[in-house]
Amino acid sequence: MSERIEILRRIERQYLRDQLGELELQMVDAYVLRLLARHPGALRQEDIAQWIVLDKGSVARSLARLEKRGLVARTVSDQCRREKQVLLTPAGADADIRISQILNTWNEIRYHGFTEDERALYESFLDRITQNVTQYRQGGTHNGQESH
Repeated sequence: MSERIEILRRIERQYLRDQLGELELQMVDAYVLRLLARHPGALRQEDIAQWIVLDKGSVARSLARLEKRGLVARTVSDQCRREKQVLLTPAGADADIRISQILNTWNEIRYHGFTEDERALYESFLDRITQNVTQYRQGGTHNGQESH
């Protein structure tokens, strides 16, 4: 892995941990809240785990923390008693606004000195890379070979 990418990732993680810590949130909590804010209506716990590419146990622990704080509400699905549906509460929507502010500030830091075109180009590359690795993670192929 490129040393520069690793440095960027470490600094980004530390920044996010520090900022989210002030909101008493962990990074996985922020991922869950952001996802729920972008998808109005209830999502299944399984869908959340799949969308943010985390194991079901991590997502369940995050949802328990968020529910305890009143940021999400979990209900049993009408169609399947074993499924839990998750909704963002008004307090969760407020927390998402703060998370958005934190992310916007981080983007201002990392894109300082970039033109809008450069930023858009970088984001398009990042989108493609993310699609590639997500497909690989979900059992897709890479250069004609299946993932392990």
